[in-house]
Amino acid sequence: MKQTCKIGVNAFICLAVACCAMAGLLTANSSAGTSRIAGQDDFGRQIVLEKPPERIVLLSGSPIDVIYELGAGDLLVGVVDSIDTSYPDICRRYPSVVEKERVGRFSDPNIEKIIALDPDLIIPFASSETPGKYTAVFDKRGLPYAAFVSVENTAFGIAQVKRLGRLLGRENQAAALAHKIRTEVDALSRMISSKARNKPLVYYWWGARNGTYGANTAINELIELAGGINIAGQFNTQYMELSPEYVIASDPDVIIVSFWKENQKDERIKALKQRPGFSDIKAVKNNRIHTIDGHSFHTVVRFAEVIQTLAGYIHPELFDKAEHQ
Repeated sequence: MKQTCKIGVNAFICLAVACCAMAGLLTANSSAGTSRIAGQDDFGRQIVLEKPPERIVLLSGSPIDVIYELGAGDLLVGVVDSIDTSYPDICRRYPSVVEKERVGRFSDPNIEKIIALDPDLIIPFASSETPGKYTAVFDKRGLPYAAFVSVENTAFGIAQVKRLGRLLGRENQAAALAHKIRTEVDALSRMISSKARNKPLVYYWWGARNGTYGANTAINELIELAGGINIAGQFNTQYMELSPEYVIASDPDVIIVSFWKENQKDERIKALKQRPGFSDIKAVKNNRIHTIDGHSFHTVVRFAEVIQTLAGYIHPELFDKAEHQ
């Protein structure tokens, strides 16, 4: 009987020691895990960082607004060379971005300079239509990166905000920002759909060659939410060339021309009016040609602003004229 009791005590002691050791291991793992960030980029790549990034190199304009709105603008240490000329409105909104180190072009980054900045996260330019085209150099060098593309619609943009917020260790801020965007977009679209009596045809011109955007793009959704119909919306593509003949035959009621620099507005409108056959288009005859900042529909942060701007052009009867002059 004593021997049985002795074995039972030893077993209990061994079990207790094992439990303590396991508890210590779990505590250690849990403690270590609190500093690890795991998430995904827009291509579903698993991104694991040892801690929230403190030094970010950004080679794309699209995520800038989200990064700053999440309060992480101070984490940027490098941006593209042309940040001030390619994204003047961003520089006005977030002046500190022009103080960042320049690290080459989005399609030709200065890798050695980027490495010298010792980033713990690189956000390269990326395209959903050509995945990997601009990120192969970072794979080859084994540099930590997460690729985020221009948003394709509101739902995608909101999910992107949350993905980026998770990688930056700012999930709560991202959730609040996503809720704000969703609420503003829904409120505007409901108001417009309840008051607009028709859906004018809209031609969006990228401002170069015959460029426009088809169905799988944010601008298509934004035109629809603003109460219009994109004449290129029937094409299941993103960026595309739309022939002048097709535009003339479609006879759009409204033409929207994008610009990146303020001084491009007048010259682009003039160029469009001078195209052969365009003088017979309703939008041209009725002087319903308007401009919009080209970056604004690439970032979900500004979608509500874009919808209101577009609706002012497409349905001016819904707004005070003074607001859209």
